[in-house]
Amino acid sequence: MRTALLVLSVGALLGATSACSSSSAGGDEVSAKAREQQVIDTVTQAVPVAQEALGATKVLVDGSWASCPGGVGHRFAGGGTLSASEGDTEAQLDAIRTALVEAGYDDETQADGHVSVSRGEVALDFAPQLAAKTPGTFKMSYQGPCKRYSGDDEDYVKAQNLEGARQVLP
Repeated sequence: MRTALLVLSVGALLGATSACSSSSAGGDEVSAKAREQQVIDTVTQAVPVAQEALGATKVLVDGSWASCPGGVGHRFAGGGTLSASEGDTEAQLDAIRTALVEAGYDDETQADGHVSVSRGEVALDFAPQLAAKTPGTFKMSYQGPCKRYSGDDEDYVKAQNLEGARQVLP
């Protein structure tokens, strides 16, 4: 009886451990530096598409490593602005959405006044800034997946956090 209970307990523990490692904050299959570059590559491909769709003349995007919700793991994330002429905001959002979907991004939009897209494990969001502040300016944000890092990768993420945000797109 005790042996059966021990076997069941060990089985449950192993099942719980494997379920945790396959969660969204599981260990990454690539290095932190490679994950960062994957996110940057996705962003540097998407933003010029949105810039062209808006006719934006100025773009500034930065990024950095951040802790995930609950403090479990880290993700490379950031954001910035695209400055265009003031226009019909809904038409501008539709232009961004259409251009990004045609470029191969998945439309994940769930809220009015936003365009949310993804490619792989990278999510991007575009929305107009408050007109009272800067008419024609759109804010954008992005985030990579939450992953846990250890060893050299953990050291890399910590070192990058000390440096703060850095420019991803001029």
